[in-house]
Amino acid sequence: MPKTYEEIEDEVIRGGKGFSSFKRMVADMLKQTRAFQLLVLSIIVTAITSTVAFYAIGLVADQITARNIGLLIVYAMVFLGMYVIQFFSNWLRTTTSTFLSQNTLKNLRDDAFASLQKVPVSFFSKVKTGYLISRISNDGESLSEFLTFQLPSVLSGVATLVISAGFMLYLAPTLALYSFIVIPILFVFTFSIQSRVRRNYLRTRRAIARITGNLAEDIGAIRAIKSFNIEDKVSGNFRKLNAENYEANMVASRLSSTYSAIIRIIEALGISIVLFEGGLETLHGVVSLGILVSFVFYVQGFFNPVIQLSQTYNAYQSAMVGLTRIYGIIDADKEALPLKPVQLDSFEDSISFRNVSFSYGEGYALNRVNLEIRKGQKIGIVGHTGAGKTTISNLLLKFYHPNDGTIQIDGKNLEEIQTRSYRRLIAPVLQDPFMFRGTVLDNIRFSDPDATREKVLECVERFGLGAIFKRMPDGIDTDIGEMGRNLSEGQRQAISILRAFILNPEILVLDEPTSQIDPQSEKAIINALEKFLRDKTLILITHRFSLIQLVDNVIVLDHGSIVEEGDVPTLLEGSGKFSQLYEYQRQDYELM
Repeated sequence: MPKTYEEIEDEVIRGGKGFSSFKRMVADMLKQTRAFQLLVLSIIVTAITSTVAFYAIGLVADQITARNIGLLIVYAMVFLGMYVIQFFSNWLRTTTSTFLSQNTLKNLRDDAFASLQKVPVSFFSKVKTGYLISRISNDGESLSEFLTFQLPSVLSGVATLVISAGFMLYLAPTLALYSFIVIPILFVFTFSIQSRVRRNYLRTRRAIARITGNLAEDIGAIRAIKSFNIEDKVSGNFRKLNAENYEANMVASRLSSTYSAIIRIIEALGISIVLFEGGLETLHGVVSLGILVSFVFYVQGFFNPVIQLSQTYNAYQSAMVGLTRIYGIIDADKEALPLKPVQLDSFEDSISFRNVSFSYGEGYALNRVNLEIRKGQKIGIVGHTGAGKTTISNLLLKFYHPNDGTIQIDGKNLEEIQTRSYRRLIAPVLQDPFMFRGTVLDNIRFSDPDATREKVLECVERFGLGAIFKRMPDGIDTDIGEMGRNLSEGQRQAISILRAFILNPEILVLDEPTSQIDPQSEKAIINALEKFLRDKTLILITHRFSLIQLVDNVIVLDHGSIVEEGDVPTLLEGSGKFSQLYEYQRQDYELM
């Protein structure tokens, strides 16, 4: 059977096991030495004061029997003092645990996002955006709740349990041993159900990830949805995913409720045993009434952290599922870097494709391509959809690496060149440029955040693109809306081209830059490109021949191979693929 998208995503983003991830996280938390020491101190103080407070209650009961009012007041004040100290220790525990957990989560999210900047582009073709958002956001919140509230409470409870158990053995050894009878039952039950709990929490996380991914896609495509009148279909698909999420959470909730109920029954059994045995020992004079009263509180105090520990196990499972998924992003395979990267400060001679083959999975997108682009040359790459044009762009921009063959720039293997230095020399103008929320000016400066307003305005006017933005309410200060929804296609592409111009690259890659814009905007953009390209190297990837006037040589691709090469007049004289493509468009566009 073919793999589901979730299975493919889990292969791409491999997470470790819960406990190993937990140990890794704790090691990171230990680096925050001062906060960790304060947390440990507050937990120990809380445990000691709780134990002393329960003992003081027993002493008060003994003084009531002895009718000793003086000591009764003293022990009552001791009890009050312990609770006052405990209030401050709990406050310290809460504040330090919040600092530790939130700082840890912040570091995890920073590391996860930084990792996403270093993975190869192919990673994003296999993992949905919503899936990644859900991992970093939703799974992070689950972990945050566990670290901030539940884990510190459990640690405090365990410390109280240990000290209380020692006090119980000191006060009444036989009675203490009777109280421990139910502990094996409690732990056997807890560990027998752990795998089922983990599976259910994993199911809920996947369900909410699917909803998040679906929301991101549908909201982003709302215009297309309305245009094709498929609102009902889209709503039905969301209802289905929402129902799956509902069912997953209901199953998890029923399991959690059943688990809690059984734990409470075990607790009641343990207390009943202690009350029975303690009552007999009190009647026979083995222990005083005060000791029995203290012991009842100790038993309750002893069981509360055990029960809390058991209940928190569910939260632990949920948090560890989230943690392993976040570490999966952090540990995702990064883009391969050369051992000794070559710095490239300028483009001096040529770019060469030597027997380059590439596949996205099945079949070759490029097959043994040989191509040379000289400095200052303007090359056009044309062909039908799927011929391999954009693949050449992807390889040139180092989004992917060839499966076979090499790409060389100035005689150096492109894979061995430092990517940052190379990308300072080359800039792309893509068919569907991404627009960020903000103004036109913000989006032009996206490629160079240090560019001044004056530099941007000078660039706009120098290349004759000012008219495109003058129609906007506030010119280049106009807010473009989410993903540039307030822009026309011509304005979007003008912004994309200006992003490249601001960098002043030596090599410009145009990938279908005017395929969706109106003739007036296209003419302005062509004029701007002609001015910019006078001393630049151009690689134009297009199926629209209105831009062919920009190039002095054409490469024709078909099924991943070069089938023709030459200047435009020579290729038009023949009866090959280029002239056929030209004829298809001649009646639709004004060419050359």
